[in-house]
Amino acid sequence: MGLMACQTRRITVHGHFIIMSLPRLFKPFQQIHGSFVHQLLNKWFKSELGKEILQQEKALLERLLPSMFGYNLVQTGFGEPHWLAESSTIHNKIYLCEQPQYSGYYRCVCSHLDELALATESVDVAILHHSLDFASAPHRVLREMSRVVIPGGKIVIVGFNPWSLWGVFRFVQMHSIRMPWSGNFISAYRLSDWLKLLDFHVEGYESTAYGLPTANDRTRKLFNWISYLGQRVWRQRGGVYVLVATKQVSTLTPIKPRFSSVTDSLVHIPIAGIAKPSIRNHWNKTNKRET
Repeated sequence: MGLMACQTRRITVHGHFIIMSLPRLFKPFQQIHGSFVHQLLNKWFKSELGKEILQQEKALLERLLPSMFGYNLVQTGFGEPHWLAESSTIHNKIYLCEQPQYSGYYRCVCSHLDELALATESVDVAILHHSLDFASAPHRVLREMSRVVIPGGKIVIVGFNPWSLWGVFRFVQMHSIRMPWSGNFISAYRLSDWLKLLDFHVEGYESTAYGLPTANDRTRKLFNWISYLGQRVWRQRGGVYVLVATKQVSTLTPIKPRFSSVTDSLVHIPIAGIAKPSIRNHWNKTNKRET
């Protein structure tokens, strides 16, 4: 059946057949996430549907970022940089990418997302643009990002929603290498659990892209009622979501150590010096003190 088929063999144990599976040579796409992920994702974001999704994501962030303040902002992503932080008032902006990039609008730093080349607690706002959707270990990326965010800082996560029409299409084409259906599609509920373990408080959640994941005008006109209904009934069931979480500040109450009192056992020594012996009156022969 070829290399793509899983080779098996049967072993008899006490009259029962046990089927043992050998490891596959060609791993599923979700387990590889090699350098070609950047190329495929670049191609999809340049498509008509990809451009539309970028515009909707940018519209959401333009309403959120102006209210976030600080000194350093970091955005991560895969493939060609898609800068979404133009509306932020933070002066120092950095784009983190795993492949060397150049831009005249912002600084690019080449770094692995699961081993960030940033100092601990040095970032005020971190934007993860589909970084968890296409990372081989999304929980490690999130844990590393929580390390570099300062207490009180914010993480803004942009991802594909599995509990949407996009999630249904992804379930049908989950074994395909086509973008974006080969991504992880991590739900916001699962992310909130991860964030709570990292001492983050989820501030809120918004979604967009309620229609069918297609750019065909004829299909859109035919099923335009789905998008209309989703915006009014299923407000959190859009194909793309934005989740904001704040790193909690640990409030430690100092406890004063309790030592046993040792003042009673100390010998009182005059500060001015050592006391001189007192002058004693001499006694006469009749055992009377002289006056």
